[in-house]
Amino acid sequence: MIKLYREEKSPQADTIEAEFREMVLGYDRVIVEPAEALTMFEGLALPVITNNERIVSGDEIQPYIKALEKLMTHWQLYQGDMCMPGEDGNC
Repeated sequence: MIKLYREEKSPQADTIEAEFREMVLGYDRVIVEPAEALTMFEGLALPVITNNERIVSGDEIQPYIKALEKLMTHWQLYQGDMCMPGEDGNC
């Protein structure tokens, strides 16, 4: 399960949550204080995203979100009842 650890008021975390909602991606929101996060994540600053054993923070967040968007797009294409042909004409 994806978890977003964030401060209550954080424009950066608000943007991440908006991207998750746009992808229709399930996640848990965990409000923590910055000092608590430094202890929990060995010096990483908030916001922090965890997904099982993976921990993402700082400059790693945007590439991680782009990878999630790609995964969600593929997931949605193959879960539907219709065929969405690719460039090669196959579903």
